Amino acid sequence: MSFYLTCPHCGPREVYEFRYGGEILDAGVDGRLAKSNQPGWQRERWYHRFGCRRWLFVERNVSTHEVRRTGLLEESA
Repeated sequence: MSFYLTCPHCGPREVYEFRYGGEILDAGVDGRLAKSNQPGWQRERWYHRFGCRRWLFVERNVSTHEVRRTGLLEESA
């Protein structure tokens, strides 16, 4: 299934231009990492390999591939 990611530098592009870099996990209250690969919304890293060659963060629903937010990874901290 194809979907689009919006790069802050290059604009909307097909997901095939990017490389998936994994889920961004948050530490829980007890310091343990939250469960990954759950249905619903998650934050992920994506590398724009056929564009500006920058790392992005993406908030994506893994069930529907709906994307609600993207940005540069270094600005997400």
